[in-house]
Amino acid sequence: MKEVLTAEEMRRRDERAMSLFAIPSLLLMESAGRGVVEIIVREIGSLRSQPKADALLAQKSLLIFCGKGNNGGDGFVTARYALQRGAKVTVVLLANPGELKGDAKINFDILHQADNKHLHIVKSFAASLRAEHYDGIIDAMFGVSFHGALSGKFAAIAKWINFQHNSFVIAVDIPSGCNATTGEVQTIAVKADVTATMGSPKTGMFVGKGKEYCGKIAVVDIEVPPIPLEKNFSAFLVNEHDVAEQLPRRFRTANKNSVGKIFVLAGSTGLTGAALLSSISILKSGAGLVVLGVPEKVFSTISRRTLEVMPMPLSSTTEGTLALEALPQIYKRISWADVVLLGPGLSLNAETKKVVQDIILYSTKPLVIDADGLNALSENVSLLLKRKAKSVVLTPHSGEFSRLVKLPVKEIEADKLNIAASFAKKFNVVLVLKGAPTITAAPDGALFINSTGNPGMATAGSGDVLSGIVAALLGQKMEPTAAAFASVFIHGMAGDIAASEIGEMGMTARDIMLFVPRALQQLTKEIHGSSKY
Repeated sequence: MKEVLTAEEMRRRDERAMSLFAIPSLLLMESAGRGVVEIIVREIGSLRSQPKADALLAQKSLLIFCGKGNNGGDGFVTARYALQRGAKVTVVLLANPGELKGDAKINFDILHQADNKHLHIVKSFAASLRAEHYDGIIDAMFGVSFHGALSGKFAAIAKWINFQHNSFVIAVDIPSGCNATTGEVQTIAVKADVTATMGSPKTGMFVGKGKEYCGKIAVVDIEVPPIPLEKNFSAFLVNEHDVAEQLPRRFRTANKNSVGKIFVLAGSTGLTGAALLSSISILKSGAGLVVLGVPEKVFSTISRRTLEVMPMPLSSTTEGTLALEALPQIYKRISWADVVLLGPGLSLNAETKKVVQDIILYSTKPLVIDADGLNALSENVSLLLKRKAKSVVLTPHSGEFSRLVKLPVKEIEADKLNIAASFAKKFNVVLVLKGAPTITAAPDGALFINSTGNPGMATAGSGDVLSGIVAALLGQKMEPTAAAFASVFIHGMAGDIAASEIGEMGMTARDIMLFVPRALQQLTKEIHGSSKY
């Protein structure tokens, strides 16, 4: 699993590598620039003109914006290797040569002395340059240490790149204007097609506005050993192989009782769709049996729309929500279940909230708490510290999480990773903080950043499908943290398959649910072969 670092962690790792292994900083810069050129070639093709070449094979032209720091130094090395590959290169130095220091100055001097007719070094971004065509624009103005806002000529260049040019854009390490740790963009940032980042992805590429500006993430191996660091949290980017190797194997001797018995408490008058989506998603995700406990006033509505899910009528309030007198029926069914899913469509009824709080406090079975289950919990979050269940998975969106932690959404977004990790550790839960991307926080403080999904999934009921997948994988005996981050990946993957089949516009939660088996098939075939699912 690929580790994700903050800007400060990356700086400390580089420093420790140079100290412990005597790796010269100049060598790291050399590896960085060479790696950036490899990515450029991979993305836009050969840089060298070919004899009697057509337009597609003609010599490529690159425009490289270089600042005065180490990011600019990476840009100078990139320029040198691009020249060796046959490109026509224009370097815009956004500082006086006298301001350059250390490795950046060394690499500028090497480049400046190069005898190459295809190199053009300028100190201002003149109108004549703006009018030219470039196959690639490389942003090496600021690196991962950047914070604050782009201004002056740097903001003007970012605006020109984003809105007045259609070249392929590569950011070196992080798009200038974007905070590499938080993803914050205060005014403007370069919008890259690809970000060639050094050593490890950075947290700011996935949170805040970072994902919008970074484009595709390509990691450059600068040959720094994976040195352990003291950190507030450890973050990892989840990919297909990480999930595939975690999924349970379906043995030929399996039966419906051995692959997950799930009890779902969901639904109320006017909110039956959430109950159906979550419970059917459990079966679509491989669990064997699902009992759906619903208020008796909506039982007939639910029962007409289910086949494989078994609806169970429970005592209801006059409003058609779960009543306190249903608790004996509920606990009897909980004793049967492997996992309890609590919350979709339960309503905000005061008596129903007491039912939810009682179950959170006294259930001994693993709990998945979503939607109105979270709303009830937010009135007394300390119940989590007194609970009897060993495993609890919470699946809030940012608004629900705001109510749990009593912080504004804006404040959470500014420090999402730290706040999520702290909450999961404090309450000994697995937290699935839904968003773009969804973050899974483990009780030990580890964070798992999802890499699937698309904007079409921003649709009512999508979260109900996710909570069903989580319950299903827990019921199949997956470890809670792995079940959570795997479910998020599968949910996003199903959404991506749906987008490829029907497009993002108009995608519904039911579409996502129907493609969950396809996502599971693709994942399990890679690891276990076709005998699974």
